[in-house]
Amino acid sequence: MVDESKKPKTYQANMMLKQKIGSGPLDPKIVEQAQKEIDENKVDFTPLGMQFLDALNENLGKVSKDLGNGDVLAHKQLLTQPVMELKANATIFHYSLIGNLANIMLSFLESIEEVDEDALSIVQAHHTTLQAIVMKKMTGDGGEHGKVFMTELKQACARYYSKKKKEKQQ
Repeated sequence: MVDESKKPKTYQANMMLKQKIGSGPLDPKIVEQAQKEIDENKVDFTPLGMQFLDALNENLGKVSKDLGNGDVLAHKQLLTQPVMELKANATIFHYSLIGNLANIMLSFLESIEEVDEDALSIVQAHHTTLQAIVMKKMTGDGGEHGKVFMTELKQACARYYSKKKKEKQQ
């Protein structure tokens, strides 16, 4: 039997939105033009990326000060929002490594049951890594360095999960 809560929800588009964009398939020329704009985008991501990273750093401070006293969902939301913004915007500006790392971090934040010192340390390391990537303008997937960054983040998350599992068993 299929669990109804796990099924994806479908939302109908607002009529005003439908009137603005129309309905039916998009003209392939428009899609091609939009893709060309994205591919040829030369806008510097640094100011925008730093804005999101500053927000993440500020939120890390807020959560750290309130650790153990606050609402877990609120803490997770404070940390998730700027990471989500980074993920959504980085690839458009040819920073796919940031998008990939942010995706790993989002999965981590969504899966943890509490925000504790160890989780904050992982998010702080993630922030430091992303800041270096933005400042050094490491576009693309980061090559070998990018693979190392992704592996290290995944391993840090795995160590966290393993530690929490052991703590539960005790």
